[in-house]
Amino acid sequence: MASLKFRFMLSRSSFTNAILHIIVIYSFLVTSILCQKSGHLVPPEISDSDDNGLLEPTVFIAVLARNKAHTLPYFLTLIDELDYPKSRIAIWIKSDHNEDATPDILRAWEKEVAEWGKYHSVSVQITDSPPFKQDDQGESPVVWTPKRFRLVIRLKEEAIRLARKFWADYIWFLDADALIVNNQTLKHLVNKSKPLVAPMLLSGGMYSNFWGGIENYYYVRTEEYKEILEYKKTGCFPVPLINSAVLMDIRRKEVPSFERFNETIPEDDMILFAENAKRLNMTMEICNDLEYGYITAPIDDTSTLQRDYDQVNILRTEVASYWSKPLEALYYLKKYLPQDIRPSTIGFDKIYLINLHRRPDRLMKMHNVLQILGMEYELVDAVDGSELKQEDLDRMGIKQLPEYRDPYSDRPMKFGEIGCFLSHYKIWKMMVKNRVNTALILEDDIHFEPYFVYQIQRLFEEAAKLFLDWDLMYLGRKRSANAKEPFVEGSQYIVHVDYSYWTLGYGLTYRGAKKLIDAKPLEKLVPVDEYFPIMFDRHNNASWMTSYETRDLKAFSAEPLLLYPTHYTNEQGYISDTEKSQIVLLNQNCTIKDEL
Repeated sequence: MASLKFRFMLSRSSFTNAILHIIVIYSFLVTSILCQKSGHLVPPEISDSDDNGLLEPTVFIAVLARNKAHTLPYFLTLIDELDYPKSRIAIWIKSDHNEDATPDILRAWEKEVAEWGKYHSVSVQITDSPPFKQDDQGESPVVWTPKRFRLVIRLKEEAIRLARKFWADYIWFLDADALIVNNQTLKHLVNKSKPLVAPMLLSGGMYSNFWGGIENYYYVRTEEYKEILEYKKTGCFPVPLINSAVLMDIRRKEVPSFERFNETIPEDDMILFAENAKRLNMTMEICNDLEYGYITAPIDDTSTLQRDYDQVNILRTEVASYWSKPLEALYYLKKYLPQDIRPSTIGFDKIYLINLHRRPDRLMKMHNVLQILGMEYELVDAVDGSELKQEDLDRMGIKQLPEYRDPYSDRPMKFGEIGCFLSHYKIWKMMVKNRVNTALILEDDIHFEPYFVYQIQRLFEEAAKLFLDWDLMYLGRKRSANAKEPFVEGSQYIVHVDYSYWTLGYGLTYRGAKKLIDAKPLEKLVPVDEYFPIMFDRHNNASWMTSYETRDLKAFSAEPLLLYPTHYTNEQGYISDTEKSQIVLLNQNCTIKDEL
């Protein structure tokens, strides 16, 4: 029986080698195109003046910050990176009742930008603590109380008055946890010339900064909400409520206020603003025509600030997964960032990351994500199918299973599929040679679910408690449509696995690696994601299975899954290094030679 020992160690040599590899390719990556998981590209830069030679409209950015030390270094850095003339921007920040380093961060930032003198004006007003809490707040620093709502409403009304006094054309209400990653956002929104508009912000889940429906003043999720959130339709859409990054044109005679004109309306700044806009027949619009940025998901009133910190790390992994660079902080704000988790193998003996040498973009993104998650990995150079030739396969004695045909396109294997198999095979050989008891094997085009490290440790702790006898544990895969996968008896997180596709990421034991090698798969080769179901005796093609006499791999799967692809087939930004390779016609009369 395989058991996992949970330990936390740092192997300096493998981690240092990975860092050196990263440094070599960094200069290439900083110029790459920014894109996120929906594949919507950042627009070309827009010139600082329009075709009429007019200056950009003036924008008054209003920010309210309380206990946001974990987001402010990133938030303020992203504001500084906006591609919009700083002389046309006034920034007004109010902060009160803090229990963290928010005042220190704001003062450091204010001092620095005052010395630059780039912005039209900057005003940072901090109500020093104590008192750290309003008198109706209770124990939780994140709770929203009636007094807090009333204070926010008063401050936002003050912001509108000041913006008009500054002769601003627009006011942009920005929450301090709205991370505007796309530096073209403000310019892009202003050019839309809409009275009330917000960029759609992602959270890593189903939450976003707009409502699809409203009933009795409260949120209702609609089908259109999901369509917009999942980019099934793109553009700018009228919605009943937008928040967190609302741009309002204040050149109009009348603009929405936060007046509670009806006592039945909840005393909530977002709802009051939406109802006042509706009263003026002003349409709120949410735009998802581009990828704009991220927002932390709300947490319940009993939570601690630590839960909010965790939300920021989720967003950091999202940005690192899909954009050309991770979230960063201005040099003088870096000292306020929490220390990253010390890298470890999170309980496995080894974590292997497979990467094609010609895909440094994927390596950089995976390195950044794994660093945020605190995962120490060993880089494994993938076998590049595009460089394989027929004579290479003949020399290694690789034979395709004669009966194999791709289930969808009725073709033999492609060189890329062979390269993919050999990359995984290389790791199995390493495990057996070095007596690696347990390993986590990751491909380089994967997306980690929120709280990945916590969830994977919980999963294998449960496996140990149940004395689960496992060889292979899927963490990410494509289930077959009619799969029958009951939970393991006594388990909440592990299922018996049926026929599956993909090898995004999986746990493997020494015994499992040895079984996969001992079956001599190079003599009757199929793609690696077809090989696994054959070996655990759940493939739906019986004739393929009969070519492998011993099919006793003990396979299971995480439920829910913890890994998904970064992009799906036919999605913009999707690139398959296996599918675009050439089809192979293999010589079936070769002698097997072990060159891996």
